[in-house]
Amino acid sequence: MVSAEAVTAQQMAVEAAIAHHRSNVTRISVRNDSRLWLEGSSNVRDWTCRATALDATIEVSNADSSGRARSEVVKGVSVRVPVRMLKCGDRHMEAHMYAALNSSDTAPGFITADVEQIPQSVVTGQMVDAEAKLTIAGVQRRVRMSVMSDVLADGTRRARGTVPILMTDFGITPPRPWGGLLRTADRVLIQFEIFIPAQP
Repeated sequence: MVSAEAVTAQQMAVEAAIAHHRSNVTRISVRNDSRLWLEGSSNVRDWTCRATALDATIEVSNADSSGRARSEVVKGVSVRVPVRMLKCGDRHMEAHMYAALNSSDTAPGFITADVEQIPQSVVTGQMVDAEAKLTIAGVQRRVRMSVMSDVLADGTRRARGTVPILMTDFGITPPRPWGGLLRTADRVLIQFEIFIPAQP
């Protein structure tokens, strides 16, 4: 049997490791000019809806698992977009989209994405694949995305990427308004470009 003292020691070690990890992680809000938009198609025309507001936070670490200092590494990304802040330039289309995403005045809803681990090569300017937990209309799925990161002249880090999804994977029926005269395609591309300010 494992003694109570051993269990307590294990718990303390876990808590210490968590505290150490948190002490080496910095959370950075993205710049206000960061953007996210949706692209899709229909039997009539292609369409684009842009997020007029988004909340995104980047977690970066300056130490490895042993606590030694190292160059800054992105550890995770969290993005939150209010559904009602998606604007398509057509109020009828927006109304159909909000309904498809189960968004109402009393329960507006959000699209959220959490990337838990970023490949280290993403900071080198190479296109890499990453995984994220994406939640749309209350349904969460793991998705893959392609991400390109580069550093601008003022030290700002820019990340651009594309997340292809199928609406039906999230329990969403592609809108068919006006008695089915307009038929929206199932496939949608979530595009993003975020700017991470240079840290002092």
